[in-house]
Amino acid sequence: MKARPGMHSYKNKNYERPLEWALGNLDEAFFSFSSYLVEKSGKPPYLSDKDELDRLNEKLGPVEKLEELFPGPPYPNLKMTPRQPHTLLLQSGPQLRHYRVYNVEYPSAVATGFTRNDRVYGFYLERPGQETAPVVVYLHGWMEFEAGFSLRLPLTWAGPLGYNILALHLPFHFERTPPGKLSGELAITGNLPLAVKAMGQAVSDVRQAINWLRTQQPERPIGLIGKSLGGLVGAMVLASEPNLDAGVLAVPATGAKSSIWQSTYTSLIRRDLDRQGLDEAATSRLLEVIRPGRYQPAIEARRILVLKANADRVCFPDDTDNFAREWGTPLVALPTGHLTATFHPRARQVAQAHLEQFLHD
Repeated sequence: MKARPGMHSYKNKNYERPLEWALGNLDEAFFSFSSYLVEKSGKPPYLSDKDELDRLNEKLGPVEKLEELFPGPPYPNLKMTPRQPHTLLLQSGPQLRHYRVYNVEYPSAVATGFTRNDRVYGFYLERPGQETAPVVVYLHGWMEFEAGFSLRLPLTWAGPLGYNILALHLPFHFERTPPGKLSGELAITGNLPLAVKAMGQAVSDVRQAINWLRTQQPERPIGLIGKSLGGLVGAMVLASEPNLDAGVLAVPATGAKSSIWQSTYTSLIRRDLDRQGLDEAATSRLLEVIRPGRYQPAIEARRILVLKANADRVCFPDDTDNFAREWGTPLVALPTGHLTATFHPRARQVAQAHLEQFLHD
């Protein structure tokens, strides 16, 4: 295939095997169809407010401490209510039978102006008899639409280890979706100030939850798993939150420039950026403030495992390589595309080994 200008070349050292090529094409087909459905749903243009764009420009400059941009949030007024596991069993899988399930809810410390979004929701999964076992905070991917199904990854990876799980719902997803919108539709758009604010809100929400977990059981190890967009949020959390013992970032969206300008999945965002006269260079500069490689991790780099997919057409492997190099983290390559990466047995094996090593040391 002929590459678009600026498009990653798939004929390189990271992209040689026929199976990887096929899985990359699966990504392309799925993302093209998803974009078509979003467009047919009547998506309006999402454009930046000029004053907010100017304020975002003012934030740019020398590398700041992340704490100055996204300060530590207050202790949350967190509410947990029991939920019958069978209501989620079909979507989340048989591992859920081993857990007590609670709905989690608390107000976000960051306001976006969308009432439904400014309240945080999630699930807390507790192993009976293992209440003091390590807990893993899980952050899902972009535009996931079924909250129960999003539990499959943490249950498959952390469940067999006997860990408790706190699965948080990211801004503008699931219950946090404004009326008339799709889950995740507003999380990343051509409205760049809103995208940056949503990222700051996500980081704050997760740090609130970690604060709550640490206060409940000060000695209990806490890990983090983030996938795709959740991997980007997880990286920003790991850059600002020292109260974590381990992290796994699966196909993280650490290169916003490439993910927005070179992926089929984000073609509608590019259209809205074009309408504003924002090119690839301008977008990259404006989103530099939420590029995690700009900062340094708040915990030891060896405690953070990064997984990349060789045929990833959303979170490109070159970007993941660069991020892992900037942070000095271990990096594992998977012979998959973006969609299939977390289903690969090696992804589960290395993630479990990493969590066991650092949540029990």
